[in-house]
Amino acid sequence: MRELDACGIGFVADAHGRSSHGVVAAGLGGLAGVRHRGAVASDERTSDGCGVLTPIPAALFGEGVGVAMLFVRGDGVGDELRRAVAAAAAAEHLAVVDWRTPPTDHDVLGELAEWSRPSIVEVLFRDGRHGTDDDDGDCERAAYRLRRRIQATAPDVYVVSCSFRTIVHKGLVAADHLGDFFLDLRDERFDAPFLIFHQRFSTNTLPTWERCQPFRTLCHNGEINTLQGNEHRMRARGHLGTERAGLGPEELFRPLLDAAGSDSSKLDEAAELLVRGGRHVCHAMAMLVPEAWEETRDLDPEVRGFYEYHSALMEPWDGPAGLVFTDGIGVGALLDRNGLRPLRYAIGEDGLVVCASEMGAVDLAGHGLVERGRLGPGHMLFVTPEHGLVRNHALKGRLGDHAPYARWAGEGFYHFPTGEPVEQPPDDLERRQAVHGYTKEELAMVLKPMASEGYEPTFSMGDDSPLAPLAGRPRHPINYAQSAYQSRFPFS
Repeated sequence: MRELDACGIGFVADAHGRSSHGVVAAGLGGLAGVRHRGAVASDERTSDGCGVLTPIPAALFGEGVGVAMLFVRGDGVGDELRRAVAAAAAAEHLAVVDWRTPPTDHDVLGELAEWSRPSIVEVLFRDGRHGTDDDDGDCERAAYRLRRRIQATAPDVYVVSCSFRTIVHKGLVAADHLGDFFLDLRDERFDAPFLIFHQRFSTNTLPTWERCQPFRTLCHNGEINTLQGNEHRMRARGHLGTERAGLGPEELFRPLLDAAGSDSSKLDEAAELLVRGGRHVCHAMAMLVPEAWEETRDLDPEVRGFYEYHSALMEPWDGPAGLVFTDGIGVGALLDRNGLRPLRYAIGEDGLVVCASEMGAVDLAGHGLVERGRLGPGHMLFVTPEHGLVRNHALKGRLGDHAPYARWAGEGFYHFPTGEPVEQPPDDLERRQAVHGYTKEELAMVLKPMASEGYEPTFSMGDDSPLAPLAGRPRHPINYAQSAYQSRFPFS
């Protein structure tokens, strides 16, 4: 059976960290292999969008060079934009060394893609802090702040990527023609130890060049069903702690989430903040998309402590989701705890690792014996030059052993008593229940499970009761408040 109802995602990586154009070619082949996951417009060439994320090839751009890939609308690349970018770079002690227009072939674009195409330009920059001992992480934080500054001062610019480590090529191009559009991807000098690819299946937002994936740290296959709550919680955090983490002033990161972005882009922005704030990318992803740890009896106590501790810091970004992510050094994949999106992996005898939304997307002929498997609900794997392929159990064990999270959770959480049970219910209990609007269904299906099992029950059936103002009999006052809220936010 052909699956056509979700994005196609994946990565190709060398487990030993060896960089080659062969990895790039294999990744482009994997992208072409998931073309069926997206749709095309009536011109038969404008797609829902696709893209790839790779480390910056030094042979093409030079050693120690950062690259900002920009989509420019409006008047295009003019003196005003150049001055704004130069000022933003100077504020981070970075020096702009060149503006480059990547070679592209517009003949492969469909009519709609060409009509909506932005101007595409690359800004090359270097670290201008001479005589410092700043490490690569500090440079990445400076590039992160540079992106935020460009977005704040250049309203007609979308920063596709801005990093000393990675670069993103994406657009409304057919998946099997991305390398034909961005000619750099076909250049033999364009080598990489890994490549992330994504074919978008447009569902709740229209296809645009900006909404194509991958984003700056991840690509996503699925839906974030808790998005509204996640956005509210991120906005409600009065203090992000960016100054203490060495990221810079708080005002530079507010608002953190782009209101016009998709659910995937907002998840990417949350992940980027955690990673640039000092957490390992696997640590950040386990915080954002945790496994089902509460009722898992055989879970390592230290891993349970990790999840319990971080449950007070970050709410889950839940939904059926497969994720491929990177910090620019290693690359990994994660399946959410629902496990409703397929992620399959294959490991070649020569060290080539492939993980994708379907098996067979990447041709593994000539790579020796191949081990095949799939990620289970909540499982993660990570490929890094230092450790090779690290699987779920070992990876989670390292996260749990990083700090005494279990002890911190045990000592830091407040535990409230449940109170004294009512030995004798009042004589007018039924009258009180009637006054407060309780029904037999609520007593049997809501209150009884809460009292006996200790948790609030969940249901998959909808509520077909009429809105309180339209009901044939008086309803409880809280129902009128709910009706007013639903009239304002009908899809919440």
